Amino acid sequence: MTRNTKIIVAASAALLVIAGAAGVVLAVRARHRASAAALAAAKPTQPLQVGQLAPAPAAWVDVQNPAAAWKVVRANGWLQKALAEPLGQGFAGGWAGFLGTRGTDLAGAFEGTVTDVLVGKVLADPFRVIYLGGPEATGAPAVVVPKPGSASRSAFDLLDRAARNGSYGAARCPGSDKDLPEKLVVSRWLVADHAVFAGTLGDALALGKNPLSVVQALCAELPPLAADAGVDLSVSIAREGLGREALLGAALVGLGPVTRFGFAIEGDHLAPRGIGGALERSERLASAAPADALLKLLPVDAGLVLVATLDLPAALDRQALAAHLAGKYAGPRAARTVAVVWNPRGDGETEVALVWPEKDARALKDAFSGPNALVEKRACGHVVLASTAPLAAAMERACNGKGPSLLNGPPAVAAGLRQPVSLGINVNLGVALSRLVSEAYLAEHAKGKPSPEIESARRLLEELPYFGLRGVVKDGALVPGGFRS
Repeated sequence: MTRNTKIIVAASAALLVIAGAAGVVLAVRARHRASAAALAAAKPTQPLQVGQLAPAPAAWVDVQNPAAAWKVVRANGWLQKALAEPLGQGFAGGWAGFLGTRGTDLAGAFEGTVTDVLVGKVLADPFRVIYLGGPEATGAPAVVVPKPGSASRSAFDLLDRAARNGSYGAARCPGSDKDLPEKLVVSRWLVADHAVFAGTLGDALALGKNPLSVVQALCAELPPLAADAGVDLSVSIAREGLGREALLGAALVGLGPVTRFGFAIEGDHLAPRGIGGALERSERLASAAPADALLKLLPVDAGLVLVATLDLPAALDRQALAAHLAGKYAGPRAARTVAVVWNPRGDGETEVALVWPEKDARALKDAFSGPNALVEKRACGHVVLASTAPLAAAMERACNGKGPSLLNGPPAVAAGLRQPVSLGINVNLGVALSRLVSEAYLAEHAKGKPSPEIESARRLLEELPYFGLRGVVKDGALVPGGFRS
């Protein structure tokens, strides 16, 4: 399966290239040979309204080892294959011309292509891709290099001189009533009809699709770029940037402000290192190996499976749970290993199911007595509450051996799922993404069948591996571990 895992690094890094490209458009067309610096000087800096609310960091991707990531991307055979097919061509879209632009076409500003400059210098130091949430967030990610070295800074300045075509200025950060010591100037860079934006604040530099996303990313208050031992790339999720339902789940398991999902680059593939981060209420989690009775309920084609071992009141009811969440429960406790199955759908339908030990059936009925009716099944000693009848039926068939479960999947997956876990996230990338592409197409072409291009993309995506990341509670934090197919 080594060949399959290459795409994870390749896709992640390629997405980062595109995100970087969204902020590093370098030049003007050949017929406009006038100096970009002269054009910029002729255009006054436009004032930028930054808003009254500071967007909250929702998630960010830290690339701690860019050299290793870019090396895998350049050597990745799967990615080269994908770029030659409709999937890759659609992914590259209008950025192909930008990425392939040569310095000789830009009045000799640099040697090689834009990709060479972007990957080799601007993003050669550890960097992060930031996603912000909140009512005034732009919705567009931004790439930030928190501490660029001299080569990165010089390359950034070179691109600014070569491609600057207008600028915007912000006197303060969003949500602040204090002016910055110096106005934050965001340059508009232009090439091949694409306009994107770049700015600096203190030591950091940022690239984004619009000027406000650059300002918001530079002003965002984030922890230092992660430097966990043995981790080359990590995805961090901020609890406060999550939606209401996710916040409730985070409170139930006692998560701290930030939870990290770590990966290492091993040779030519990405290896899950697990889930890490401090816990705000570590007593809400226990550790146990999931029983086969639970794992038998998980269909082999489940897209995402969350597993948690919750330390709850031994006799569970509304009052006991309320006291538990308030930190006031002092009675006997018992651990429950539960699971949530989520199949991302391309047709807009929500497909999710909860798997819980059957002994709490009465408490579950009370908790889920709202207006949104769920399909209930009893199987393998558990209660299954599903949003759709087909998902509930598939889980029942898996339990009865009439359909494959995850225990019938690759041996590495079955072995990984059986390991002790406090909190685990398991993602079947190939199945989930393939299904999303197919269903999204059929949702728009109800009377047709998937086109050859869609079928090609679906088969290609099915080569993606299964990733499992887990954390085991110890001394108030999650100790990470992981596996892959």
